[in-house]
Amino acid sequence: MMLSSLMHNTRYNEKLFNGENSVPSISKIQELIEWSWRKGFDPQGCEQLGGKLCNTRKWIGATEVVTLLSAFRIRCQLVDFHRPTGPDGTHPELFQWVAEYFQKQEDFKAPLYLQHQGHSRTIIGLEHLKDGSFRLLVFDPSHNRIQMDYFSSTASAMNGMRLVRRPLGAMKARHYQVVAVAGILETEQEFKQNKILRSVRIPREN
Repeated sequence: MMLSSLMHNTRYNEKLFNGENSVPSISKIQELIEWSWRKGFDPQGCEQLGGKLCNTRKWIGATEVVTLLSAFRIRCQLVDFHRPTGPDGTHPELFQWVAEYFQKQEDFKAPLYLQHQGHSRTIIGLEHLKDGSFRLLVFDPSHNRIQMDYFSSTASAMNGMRLVRRPLGAMKARHYQVVAVAGILETEQEFKQNKILRSVRIPREN
């Protein structure tokens, strides 16, 4: 879904997949990640996965998404929420970070790629409730076609919203990674620097 969103924005579409207007298949994305590795992006990740994704069942995770987009000169931010920061294994700092991301005033706001325990989802926004708490709005590939059709009509949209709302207590994985799109790699120096993946760790280590 992140790729689909970027392809509907002129600025990113011109960089992504040579301006083509169709989202590539999983097998094509695997090929492009291997191509990104050959261009020198994320050598550590390449080594960990043996330099091969095509015709395998290996997961495409957050670092592979960053690798792919960086190779097409799209700047990304990789954020590691490496442990819970709230009671009962919750992640209030994740929710606060997402809130700050979506509250920034920008012409275009890409959805966020969310990774945890081999499962990827898409954060499309959040709700700020009267009590000050947040609920993430998350599209999950496990939702079937019938469930997603709820959003095709205002009469059934509330049923769809129940599917995508995620309160703090529903997000208790040990570790989350988030990928945010953050502009274009304009210079050759930036392009080369982004061949080595770097992440922001939250909470920050002393």
